Order: sequence, then C-alpha cells, then structure tokens
Amino acid sequence: MRHSMRLMLPAVFLALTACDKSDTSSRPDGGETAVQVPQAAGKTATTIHLTVQGGPHAGTYDAESKDITCTYGFAGPGTWGNQYSVTGKTPNEFSSLQLIVDAKDAADGTDQFLMTVGFGELMKDGYREHTINTGKSASKKQGSGTIRIDDRKTGGKVTFKGKTEDGVGLEGSIDCHEMMRSEG
Repeated sequence: MRHSMRLMLPAVFLALTACDKSDTSSRPDGGETAVQVPQAAGKTATTIHLTVQGGPHAGTYDAESKDITCTYGFAGPGTWGNQYSVTGKTPNEFSSLQLIVDAKDAADGTDQFLMTVGFGELMKDGYREHTINTGKSASKKQGSGTIRIDDRKTGGKVTFKGKTEDGVGLEGSIDCHEMMRSEG
C-alpha cells in the first residue's frame, strides 16, 4: 500500500504532514478544530534542494517553507523528521518530502531511514512518490542510500543520496533553519 507508513505515525506527525499553515476538521460536537503548523518569525524555516535522476520526475528542485517542517522526537524518541508538504501542485511539480531517521545513527551517516518524495497534489489523482525505506522497522526494504544529519539543536542540515527500488536516484539536502523538538 502506497501510504501505509503514514498511517502508523503519531497524530501530531500526520497533522504536520497534511497541512500547509492551518486546517480545520469537524469535531463530534459539530465544532471545528484548527491545526496550526508553527511558522518561523517572518523568515524561511526550511530550505530543500533535491535532484531526481531518472524516472518521470528527473530534474532539480528547490523549495522553501516558512512553516517549520523539521522535527526531533515527534515520530518516536530520538527520531529526526521532515514533513514538507504543499498543496495546489500539478503532477509534475515537487510537493512533498517526508523523512524519518534515527538522529543518533545519522550523525555519523546511516543507511537506515524512510524517505518519500512526492509530486502533485497529495492523495489525489496524478500524485506520485519515490520512496526509500531501509529502516529497521521496514517490513519490506525498498531501495538503498545514505543519510547524514548535522544536528545543531535549534536546526541542522540533512544530506542524503540514494536510489529507489525502481532505480530513481534521489540526492540533496534539507536545511532546517528552525525546528520543533519533543525531548520526551
């Protein structure tokens, strides 16, 4: 199932993944609940550089977000994550980069992580994604690669390089100028 990993993540992680700045949903009592994704104070919180080699999305992509997309500890103790997703994209436009990796392992570089790069409108017709899933909990390994994190506590930089199971190369970086941390 293409989206099965997202279904197993904590609700906070899903809320950050599914929203741009805010979203509302109905409560059983008829009211609405707003989910707010924190923003950097008037500046860029995350910068992504991505090169896709091969496949239908070959090319170089750059994205910036004022929303804080980088997290520590939200997908489990000691995990580093990135939940960049934007709406309103056509099937050929870069729209999502999701990442989960053990931060301690990635400090020296690791080959165990989950990364999904998406193109188009998330969960709609035409949406396509490229996945590398080599994590310890992966029921079926998909692709291969390495990832390294330079954790600076208030931010950091992620560099990655790998190939999906069908041979699409993914290489790039995520500059986390600001991030959210959950130490508990």
